[in-house]
Amino acid sequence: MQRTPLVAPIVGALLLGLGATACSTQERNYEIPSALCGTAVSPDLLEPFLPPGKEISMRESSLMGGFKKCRVLVDGIQVLSAGIDWREKEQSLTGAAYAAIGVDPGDKESDDGRYLYSDTGAVGEVVCPNPRRPDRRLFVTALGRGDGETGEAAMGKFIAAYAEAVGKSGECT
Repeated sequence: MQRTPLVAPIVGALLLGLGATACSTQERNYEIPSALCGTAVSPDLLEPFLPPGKEISMRESSLMGGFKKCRVLVDGIQVLSAGIDWREKEQSLTGAAYAAIGVDPGDKESDDGRYLYSDTGAVGEVVCPNPRRPDRRLFVTALGRGDGETGEAAMGKFIAAYAEAVGKSGECT
């Protein structure tokens, strides 16, 4: 009597069951938000930065000098942060990139020269029609988990949309 042939199907079934269990935990069990700390952003633009998990939350903070940060957490782990930063009027986009985490002045630049971005971070200039602080320039920043070229494209789209949304918000006027 030989029992070895039964071992392979049993082990295979166990591995298949473990694989199915592992896959079932790789779902988003939360709704993708349509705003970051009060600033409207399309869920489609946030989706690439949000991993599977059970719960999403946001934490907003303000620092001296007009800097505001919105941190997005999934199951208590930060996965994306977006900032709004009033800087000196002479500040350039590349100068703002030096101060931003996850983006470098040599990263990809948008055709209009308003955004620098990589797969992990971005900085963008906000156009304020009637700036409430005419002596300053407004920038937005983003820091998220990257995924190569896909992440770079997603970050570029996100920072452009976020800058536009901030430009239409009460932050400008």
